[in-house]
Amino acid sequence: MKRIEDRIRVLVAEKGITLLQLAIQSKITEATLHAILNRNDAKYSQLSRIASTLDVNVAYLAGETTIKNMSVVEEPRTGYVAIKADEVIDMQKQIIDLQGKLLDKK
Repeated sequence: MKRIEDRIRVLVAEKGITLLQLAIQSKITEATLHAILNRNDAKYSQLSRIASTLDVNVAYLAGETTIKNMSVVEEPRTGYVAIKADEVIDMQKQIIDLQGKLLDKK
C-alpha cells in the first residue's frame, strides 16, 4: 500500500467516516479530494489538512514512513538521536543568528 489513495481509504474506513465527511472536515472540496485520490497527487497544504483530520502525518500519507503519528517516538537506534522538528528549527535559527553576528564583527 504505497499510494496516497490507498492510505486515505484505509484511514477513512478505520475512522468510520465517509470521503465527503473527510473533505468537509479537511476544508477541501469533495471534487478536490476525488482529484487527489484519482491522480495520487496533491498540494502539501491539502495533504496537511487531510492528515490532520485523519490524525496522521503527511509523510505517512505520502508513503514516506510507516509511522502514522510522529508524536509517538520510538527508541532511537544506536548512533542516532531523535530530535523534534521544532527543536531542529530553533537550532537552525540560532545558527543563522550566530553566523550573522560573526559577519557583523568582520
